[in-house]
Amino acid sequence: MSLMRGIRLFALFVVALIVAGCGSGGSSSSNSANMRFMNALVDGGTINVAVGSNTPVTALPFEGLTGFQQVDSGTQEIKVSVSGGTSTVIDQNLPLSSDANYTYVVYGTASAPLSVITVDDVTTPSSGIFLLRVTNAAFGTGGIDVYITAPGASLDTASPNISNVAVGGTSGLASLTPGTLQVRLTLNNSKQVIYDAGTLTFANQQSYGIVAYTKGSSTLVNAAVLTLSAGGTGSIANSKIAQFKVIHASPGTGAINAFVDGNVALANIPYQGASSYGLVTSGTHTVTIETAAAPGAVIASAQPPLAAATDTSVVLTGTPGATAALVLNDNNLPGSAGRARLRFVNVAIGLGAVDVYVNFAPKVAALATNAASGYQEFVEDTYAINFDLAGTTNVVLNLPSVSLSAGHTYTLYLVGTTSSLAGVLTRDD
Repeated sequence: MSLMRGIRLFALFVVALIVAGCGSGGSSSSNSANMRFMNALVDGGTINVAVGSNTPVTALPFEGLTGFQQVDSGTQEIKVSVSGGTSTVIDQNLPLSSDANYTYVVYGTASAPLSVITVDDVTTPSSGIFLLRVTNAAFGTGGIDVYITAPGASLDTASPNISNVAVGGTSGLASLTPGTLQVRLTLNNSKQVIYDAGTLTFANQQSYGIVAYTKGSSTLVNAAVLTLSAGGTGSIANSKIAQFKVIHASPGTGAINAFVDGNVALANIPYQGASSYGLVTSGTHTVTIETAAAPGAVIASAQPPLAAATDTSVVLTGTPGATAALVLNDNNLPGSAGRARLRFVNVAIGLGAVDVYVNFAPKVAALATNAASGYQEFVEDTYAINFDLAGTTNVVLNLPSVSLSAGHTYTLYLVGTTSSLAGVLTRDD
């Protein structure tokens, strides 16, 4: 009897172990969280993201967006690195709840990376409404207001549906009526539109998140639209607007007007003058330039792509009878703390390549005619800038007092002819 009892007890122990093992295996999902990732690191290229001992994201490109990935719950170390690099640019510990859904956005720049995480678990809204929240990852813009309106509705007397979403912040959930609606973002307490999605369709009893981020414009932003559900779908919703400016660098040419697809956009820009940025619908357009004195006579034209939420400069170069339009893609990110950003553009006539010296130290070598350098950072100060003929110490233009303010982005144009050179400094942000 004791032997049989012992066998029964052993059998019960084995069954208990099996049940316990099954319980442990079945709880593996309850010991996990779900995360999706977005790369809004504007100048960093592709990124890798490690969560704990796993790497759920590799080589995610700028504006890339994943679906939900299963990761371990609990406090996890999250490391972000730029693909091909050897260093970690973000290293933080975050608590992740079991079975919870999260969106993790990497934004900022490679030299000053940032991140924001949101919890995507939202109660299903009542019939007749949808829920919307906004995350602001547009680090160069400041607070934003959100308008959700009937298509084409004026904002003049409208109040924002969501107000003053700070950089790095996420709004609460706004309850709205579903349908096909226009989404616009403005600067806080302003009607200046910095993002226009056009029309988007929002479904009944669904919840959505919008992530605003920068593509390098001085003010404009782009956005991704995410569903806050277990399925976790999402996509980039490119803005319908871009902006461009015109710089007059054609000696001997009178004041000029700029047209977009035949419609006047910028007017009466003098030689060595630069316009402010003007809004235009995103996409490829024909930009033509005429002199104010001879309307209808096109002296230069270009077809810049004017991508969504980007800035573009169009420079009139050459001399009368031989003018052309040079298109530059502007990157108006703010500099590092206490620093300004500056690029150099050589549009001098007949001069050839130049070397650029800042406070008598070489900064750019052999900058060709009608070419732009990369952006460089300088601490806030006043600088002596020399342009020398490339490969020589022959100074062709000395600018003894060029003032740069921290937090701003500039372009310095070398303009004119060999007998009459000048520098034109524009603040582009």
